[in-house]
Amino acid sequence: MSTTATLDSRVVSLEAGAEASVPLHIRNDGEIVEEYRLRVVGPGGSWTEVVPGFVSLYPGQDATASVEFRPPRSAAVPAGEFPYGVQVLPTEHPEDAVVPEGVLHLLPFYATTAELMPRTSRGPLGAYHRVAVDNRGNVPITVTFTGSDPGELLDISSREPALTVERGTVQFARVRVRALRTIWHGSSATHPFEVVAQPMDGPPVVLDGTHLQQPVLPSWIFKAVLLLVLFALALAAVWFLVLRPAAGSTAQAGLQESAAQASSVPALPRP
Repeated sequence: MSTTATLDSRVVSLEAGAEASVPLHIRNDGEIVEEYRLRVVGPGGSWTEVVPGFVSLYPGQDATASVEFRPPRSAAVPAGEFPYGVQVLPTEHPEDAVVPEGVLHLLPFYATTAELMPRTSRGPLGAYHRVAVDNRGNVPITVTFTGSDPGELLDISSREPALTVERGTVQFARVRVRALRTIWHGSSATHPFEVVAQPMDGPPVVLDGTHLQQPVLPSWIFKAVLLLVLFALALAAVWFLVLRPAAGSTAQAGLQESAAQASSVPALPRP
């Protein structure tokens, strides 16, 4: 074979968003001047290149090119191992092409954001919030949720004790906020609280929220009850002061008229 090519290192570890390069040594063992076309083959080809892309060598001469890696810091490129090869293709003797192989180990990175929806809730017996967890890292994450409030007046719980979020996706968890003491009537109470979304790997995300606890019995109900009582008292007064005396007089007049009619009827003769 008239061409040999080797990589300085077959395994490279790299963080997403960083850059690295591996020297590629090429030698022309043939008897004629040869030009080599160099290109990367493999899944990382879109962010890996060989510089320069062409090398011309005299017989017995060697040269060094550079395999350069620039993996993006994006959820679109997962962490893990990326096997690759560098094709060294002679233009005069393509049958002598060689492909030295290597492996790029892309390290994981974590970028987790979260949002509490809505930020403020209200209700007499508690309310539900949703937590949207956005995994912008390059590996799946598992998130747990805890809640607290400064006065320890709330019970904060999540229906999902642990939420798994794939890379580049958003998942939702439901969080219930409930006051420990019920307000039956009177003024509403405002309770600030926070929910912590804690990935197993990576820093926690703290979300602030507010719950407005409303009374079970609204203020207008007492006014309505008072109006009903006053209306009932008015009806009773009308009955006792107007309708009942009038009804009694009418009944008495009817009795007197019946008695008068009875006395005016002539007695039947005796046989």
